[in-house]
Formats: sequence, structure tokens, C-alpha cells
Amino acid sequence: MRKLIVSNSVTLDGRVDEVRDWALPGDDDEFVKHQTDLLSHSDGLLLGRGTYEFFAAVWPSRTGAFPDRMNSIAKYVASTTLQTLEWKNSQLIAGDVPEAVAKLKEQPGQDLVVYGSHDLKHSLLEHDLVDEYQLWVYPVVLGRGRSFFEDGVELPLDLVDTTVIPPGVAILTYQPKRSS
Repeated sequence: MRKLIVSNSVTLDGRVDEVRDWALPGDDDEFVKHQTDLLSHSDGLLLGRGTYEFFAAVWPSRTGAFPDRMNSIAKYVASTTLQTLEWKNSQLIAGDVPEAVAKLKEQPGQDLVVYGSHDLKHSLLEHDLVDEYQLWVYPVVLGRGRSFFEDGVELPLDLVDTTVIPPGVAILTYQPKRSS
């Protein structure tokens, strides 16, 4: 069974808004190394409409190990408004998204990665489809904005890995505690 990994940049106070203002650029060496490693164990991205549109505007014009992987990997896009997808290897998830994602997880293959995609991420969490959270915690506090987890979410997690990269970004990897 494939693993579904949510990888997201967050502030120290758990905010996810205005990421482009405070996160590492996509060409930072340490960022590229860790993201390329994550994608080397994955064969699909799962994206919401907003993240897909942003990525589709940025990555196709770039080259290098990470952009090449982003452009070549399969992309599954959850959207009720998009009709066509122009970015290479992209397909629309129609109908019941949690059901479609559960079926994707059952297919043979490598891991599936979710970047950004706030509403999609919460739907996947609600249906217990996320196997791992990779949080890139940046040493900045916004004090406002949308939180990574919505109010009222209770989710026991096990910390399974930590890595720190310059400039003090802690990559914390958690897995949900599930009863056997």
C-alpha cells in the first residue's frame, strides 16, 4: 500500500499563510536536497486547485533535479472548478475525492505527496488517509493567519524523524497514532 505524505511549510506558531514571504526559495540547496529526496520515493503528487495553479505556473519553466522531478511526476488534482489541466502528467480527480485517494493508495507504486492544498489536506485528515506529516517549521512567528491544523482537530502523533537545515528550519516528521 502506498503512503500518503503531507509536506508543508509552517511558521513556529503553526501558520501557513503567505508562505512565499517567509519560506526558503525553491532553489535553496538544502531545500532542493530534502525535497528531491522526498520525491525520489514518490511517484505522485496530490494537489488542490490553488496549489496546482501556483505550481503549474512556476515549475514547468524551471530545470534541475527538483524541478525535473516535479514536472515529470504524476499529478492528481482535486478540483470542482478546473476543467482542463495543462501541466504535464496531470489528471483531474472527479467525484468523491477521499474515495479516489483511498483507491490511489491501494494501487501499486511509491508514496504520494501533498504540498500545500489546505482544504484538501483537511479532507484527507478527516477521512484518516494521511500516513505521515512532514512539517517544515520556520523560525518565524506571524501571530495571525490560517493554521496548519484547524481548530478542534485532535490528532495524536508520533515523532519519527527530525532534521535541521539552515537557516534553522526544523523538518519534523510525524505519523498518526493508529489503533491496531
